[in-house]
Amino acid sequence: MGAVLANGRPVRLGLFAASPIYYQAPLYRRIASDPSIDFTAIFASDAGVRPHDGGYGAPITWDVDALGGYRSTFLRRAAINSTGGSFFALRDWDVIGQILRGHYDVLWIHGYNSLTHTLAALTQLLRRRPLLIREEQTLLSPRPAWKRLLKNVWLRLLFSRAYALCIGTANRNWFRHYGMPDERMFLVPYAVDTERLVSRRNVQIEASKRKQYLRRRFDIPEEWGPVILSVGRMIDKKQPLLLLEAFRRVRTARPCCLLLIGSGHLDEAIRAKISAEGIRDVYMPGFLQQGEISDAYSCADVFVLASNADETWGVVVNEAMTFGLPIVVSDQVGSSEDLVRNGINGFTVPHNDVVELAARIKLLVDNSELRQRYGAASRDIVNNWNYQAAYCGIKAAVEQAVGAPGLRPA
Repeated sequence: MGAVLANGRPVRLGLFAASPIYYQAPLYRRIASDPSIDFTAIFASDAGVRPHDGGYGAPITWDVDALGGYRSTFLRRAAINSTGGSFFALRDWDVIGQILRGHYDVLWIHGYNSLTHTLAALTQLLRRRPLLIREEQTLLSPRPAWKRLLKNVWLRLLFSRAYALCIGTANRNWFRHYGMPDERMFLVPYAVDTERLVSRRNVQIEASKRKQYLRRRFDIPEEWGPVILSVGRMIDKKQPLLLLEAFRRVRTARPCCLLLIGSGHLDEAIRAKISAEGIRDVYMPGFLQQGEISDAYSCADVFVLASNADETWGVVVNEAMTFGLPIVVSDQVGSSEDLVRNGINGFTVPHNDVVELAARIKLLVDNSELRQRYGAASRDIVNNWNYQAAYCGIKAAVEQAVGAPGLRPA
């Protein structure tokens, strides 16, 4: 059952976001397939579908369709707009006209911290129409006092007139901290395209031999112990050097391998540490497209994300859990409270404690039965973090925002 306006017209739902993102596209398609919702996405930048650096050290273009299956439009500066930087990195006055012409019953903005996001929000509120906000932020990483003061003023004002689409518990706590009441918060979890990821595994290889085959694909000898995997940009906030040090300590006691997928400005520093300290069994194949990343997850035994700040969610954790991997994350990873259950499917460790990180990795390296049990639990947990759950959260928020008296069953 859907819901349309009392006059029989579908609810016009507009989305404003910085750029298309491949792992959000399946949610947009699901919303667009609902006949009770007339959905349009407005993007400030086309960085998600053109070559861009994004911290990988070289321009990349994702090999996944981020625009098919739903209606979308771009603002005038899309070809030159970036998606990072200061508040004024996005300053698109034409977003006002886009929203006015769209006559949206409900506007959903993804993010808030740019001039364009602010213009979009104010335009919708001045139209006296409902505003939904989906934002990744958490309270895990401290901010300077002046930023906290500005946020406290602006966000409390904004949230007094809006509805929150929360991606998880840490994000819900952030909304609540700035005054969003519980009755206007809806869970819209971050998810990954499980079907696409699993379908790209090499299913033509017998399951019992697949891991050995994939190890050879990364030049990893089968007899060299469990594979510890990390996926992400080789940048400071991901702490690949801390992970490398933790691995060095584990590797001196137990045979195992470290597979680092990704690239970035720390590539040379990582290789220099490996060379200077004689660290064995580290493999760095570089950046992998989504069409290849399933191979890395399929050959791994343990997944680690050791970020030290601003890791507001970490969808690679969802991906690793889809492949049944035990998880070790730092306490700065936003998804840890929802996806990582200590002693059930993995461990959360202090972000600056290399000793604890090494100890938890070693525990999993030492015990194959524990890895299997934790991996099975990972798969069970992440099954509930899917696009259907996200769609249901958005649908509930839309229905409450336009008001039940104005709806009738479709």
